[in-house]
Amino acid sequence: MGWAPTWTQAMTDFRGEDDEPPFDDVTVRMTVPASIGGSRVRVELSNRFADDPVRIGRCAIGVGGQFAEVSFDGKPSTEIPVGESRWSDPADLAVGHGGQVVVDVYLPDPTPYASANGFTFDRSLPGDFAGSPEFPLEGSAPAEINASREFPATNTATAPEPGGAGWTLPAGGPFLRTVEVAGAGAKAVVVCLGSSSTAMGWPQYTAALLPADAKVAVVNRGIAGNRIRMDAPRQTPSWGRAGLSRFDEDVLETHGATHLVIAYNSNDWGLPGRITPLDEMPTLAQLIDGYRELLERARKEGLTVVLATVTPLGPEAADEPGREDLRLAVNQWIRTCGHEFVDFDAAIRSPADPSRFEDAYAAPDHTHPNVNGSKRLAQEMAVALARWQL
Repeated sequence: MGWAPTWTQAMTDFRGEDDEPPFDDVTVRMTVPASIGGSRVRVELSNRFADDPVRIGRCAIGVGGQFAEVSFDGKPSTEIPVGESRWSDPADLAVGHGGQVVVDVYLPDPTPYASANGFTFDRSLPGDFAGSPEFPLEGSAPAEINASREFPATNTATAPEPGGAGWTLPAGGPFLRTVEVAGAGAKAVVVCLGSSSTAMGWPQYTAALLPADAKVAVVNRGIAGNRIRMDAPRQTPSWGRAGLSRFDEDVLETHGATHLVIAYNSNDWGLPGRITPLDEMPTLAQLIDGYRELLERARKEGLTVVLATVTPLGPEAADEPGREDLRLAVNQWIRTCGHEFVDFDAAIRSPADPSRFEDAYAAPDHTHPNVNGSKRLAQEMAVALARWQL
């Protein structure tokens, strides 16, 4: 069928965290952007992190206000064992480049919020509303779906200020790992592996900047808090397994992957001694070895690798010379190691103080890019993809 991913997210472990209450007789609606178009669509639902199987009562996919109920091996419901995933049967819905795909999942039984990513989605009042043109939001009266919601969806508690000064939280949600399309004839599939700045949406913005006839899928495998070398601390499992640990699952399992962008923040050396034990602080040699291992594993699988320089640390960490020195040294290695790279650091740092974000591109914590910052990174990546004739 020539299936290719049009949207992905990296699943991570939310057990023991209080981001969302459990589900029970509710429908979850996730509205995600398509990076490439196709004539058919299917979804992958994952129970990667859980203590029990998850029962999917019903699932529907919507495009342009038209919904199709999808089955699993010909059956309307399915049970996903612990640690596994299930693909839906295809739906005959045409997906356009830059369009939106709505995925409804009805969860009839008590189901913890476990395998997910910390992004925005809607949950219904009690009942099965999969594929319903009217979706009664939890705590509100019935409301028609908003099929024109602009990506990325925004967390209402931290809405962007005028000029793009706020945070971005892309659409995503529980259990939904992949949306694929058939008939796209994808020329390239660019997998973006990284941490919070990646998870916050520059890959999706990049896809939106590319022309439809480019047929390049740009998909996101970022996890907030993620590190290259170390798994998440026990108290915050949602920061995910190390990039080295999840590489096979999040990169090599992406159908048709041709390119890999490695775009991490400073978590490897920004967290130790502040949030995680100081003895987790890496040396420069250990950091470079981590990058080199990712590069080598990708090359063995025939992937073209692109490195991204590391954007500024938060003000508190940047004022500690050892941490800023590591960031500068890692960036120097990225710029001179002989691999293709995109200079994210140069794109959004302050000309007056290169250890800080340019104010126009900084989120309120001055540790992450705001809306404008994410779009600026996307512009850099889109230019690079064009330079490489993708």
